[in-house]
Amino acid sequence: MKKITIVTLLLVTTSFNAYAQVKGYVEGQINYTQVQDLDTNTYSGTAGGVTFTNLKGKLEYDSDIGYGIEVGVREFLNKNVRLGVSYVENKIELKKATGSGTASNGVETANFALSPTLKQIRDAGLNFDNDVKTYSLNAYYDFDNVNGLIPFIGAGLGQTDIQNAKDKEFTKSLYLGAKYFVDKNMYVGAKGTYSMIDGPEDKLGIKYDDITLYAVTLSVGYQF
Repeated sequence: MKKITIVTLLLVTTSFNAYAQVKGYVEGQINYTQVQDLDTNTYSGTAGGVTFTNLKGKLEYDSDIGYGIEVGVREFLNKNVRLGVSYVENKIELKKATGSGTASNGVETANFALSPTLKQIRDAGLNFDNDVKTYSLNAYYDFDNVNGLIPFIGAGLGQTDIQNAKDKEFTKSLYLGAKYFVDKNMYVGAKGTYSMIDGPEDKLGIKYDDITLYAVTLSVGYQF
């Protein structure tokens, strides 16, 4: 019993020391996001009460302000490398649609060759607006601190959950940014993001080309 107690204390102490040595960070983010114009594949068929006839759309989206959070460990393997797990949420809203072919619910028809209005598209039974949630594992390389300013580069792999898509899609991201320390632990930062999302298929059966997304992020973080 005495030996068991000693071993248990040693394990607890070792675990505590390992935890205490972990250097981490947490940050909140505000993101300005723009989705590059998105093309659909040509589609004919009936789904969800909507009949598609040779529909091929080119969709233009408004920019959006979203939010995110990231937590991670720093000085991973060496003092310049950190790993983080991020969650980002945005809402993309259709601005304009062009293309060819039609979509009709039997009452209203949206002719994409004639640049239908947003009302005509919705009245025909289509909704191209989406809530977009991205989960990503990110790796960064922090350059040396110069008067409190630390530039960094990074890359991420994850999944994007698009509201009207059938499945979550694989996502690849590249990052370029910098953070500035206002004191020993608190910092503000900015970064640019380039993301490529595998082309989804929506719940009506329409397939899309790969999605390119650009974002500018402002962040406030705390490292420990």
